[in-house]
Amino acid sequence: MPRHAITAADKRRAPRRLQLFTIYLGGFIGPFAAQSVAVVLPDVAETFSITLEQSAVAVLVYLLPFATMMLVSTHVVRRLPPRRIIRCAYAVTCAGAVTCMVTSSWTVFLTGFLVLGLANAFTLPVLQLVLKNCVPSARFGSAMGTYVAMQSLGLLSAPLVSGVASTVDWQLVYLVVLAAALWILVAGVPDTPPPARTATAPGRVRWAPTLVHTATSLVIGFGIFGLSAVTSVHLEDAFSLDAVGRGLVVMCGGLAAFAFASLLGRLADTVGPTRVLLGSMSVSVVVLVLMPTVPAPWAVAVCWAMAVLSAQGVQLSINLLILRAPRGASLLSTVQAFRFYGSSVTPMVLFPVYGWSANWAFWIPAAVTATALVLQGLLAFQSLRGRR
Repeated sequence: MPRHAITAADKRRAPRRLQLFTIYLGGFIGPFAAQSVAVVLPDVAETFSITLEQSAVAVLVYLLPFATMMLVSTHVVRRLPPRRIIRCAYAVTCAGAVTCMVTSSWTVFLTGFLVLGLANAFTLPVLQLVLKNCVPSARFGSAMGTYVAMQSLGLLSAPLVSGVASTVDWQLVYLVVLAAALWILVAGVPDTPPPARTATAPGRVRWAPTLVHTATSLVIGFGIFGLSAVTSVHLEDAFSLDAVGRGLVVMCGGLAAFAFASLLGRLADTVGPTRVLLGSMSVSVVVLVLMPTVPAPWAVAVCWAMAVLSAQGVQLSINLLILRAPRGASLLSTVQAFRFYGSSVTPMVLFPVYGWSANWAFWIPAAVTATALVLQGLLAFQSLRGRR
């Protein structure tokens, strides 16, 4: 009899686990699609008979509209059922993936790629809201850590998958996006209330913490997530690494985040997101200072892995703090958007600095991150004093 009862309970929990996997899979799709052209730009240029510089426009076509829509996406849909939003967004994702996969027109491809970015501007924050409402609050940090790990897996695997696909046809990479989106449409996500009805705390927005968290997202986007191109150039200049070697070093960041982001989430559940945030930012400052001075590529790889992992720890902690604040569900996408704005301007700002001094191309991000760390420390001190 007990054995039968356990089996029945397992059967009742199975759909829940399936839907949780579906949420995590949604976290994978967005970064995977965004990075799908990163290492195949020469193939893109050849396919559409354009220059390499023109092919690079695809990255901006995805990123900038995505970040801009993120400013308002959770506010726009705050009164709509999240499951309906997810269903519509992934139907649009399917259309965008098919367009990118079959078209022979550069303009049509850019349109499909733009559609993928706009759809992800809704799925990224809304999936996190759904996740918050279907796991116990005591385990939410751990669940968010798993979600962040799947995002890192998307960033990590996209260059590999698109590179393999390019041996036949690089556009086949969008089969992965299409298959994952179809899975989500079929499996569905848990049915949770609209964000407007799931506010974690009553009251007005606390603007000082919100602005500090927004500035921190901008800084982390600029100073770490956007630094991979500068890191790659430094590896070539300082150690004469070829493209494969540089790619392996940069890949260490994604590997570290994929392997340990869940651990950071569990740590946030145990000691609180503020401590994880301050600790992660402190590590970020140290490794950014060290990166241009270490004597070997393996040491750069270690520093870069720690930098990316700590940046994910910062973003994870900010997400948790925002979602637990008054009206946090409506503010989440706005705060997250600034991370992507920050990363989009890093090459433009830091490459001229690198031409003057390789060290300062890393030390300026370290200084900016240290400034944000001071602001976060003051915020934590004020919060602690207010509770006494």
